[in-house]
Amino acid sequence: MMGSVDPNWLPFASMLTFELFKDGATPAPQPAQRNALPKPSTLTQPVGEDHYVRVLLNDEVLTLPTCQAHGKHHSRMGPSLCTLDAFLEHVAPIIATEEEYAKDCGTMPATFDYEE
Repeated sequence: MMGSVDPNWLPFASMLTFELFKDGATPAPQPAQRNALPKPSTLTQPVGEDHYVRVLLNDEVLTLPTCQAHGKHHSRMGPSLCTLDAFLEHVAPIIATEEEYAKDCGTMPATFDYEE
């Protein structure tokens, strides 16, 4: 699942959870390829470098291979808390482009504007 080491099928009614965290106290590393990574088209505002993602499967933390390297996870919380850029790098091969989505599914959903 998402590159983890467990090759087995998931149990029926499994739950995959993505948690997004913001840490203003610990600056994330400056990735060189930040603008080259795909971003969801529904994300209308820039997301800072202090955002992190944790993935859980049935309430157990998954550690993604992409987040293992130094600088790709939270410096104090460890590899289970990926930088947002490392997470997007990990899922980039499976995210449909807007063109692929339109071809396969029809029109894109409306963008979601949010206020902080």
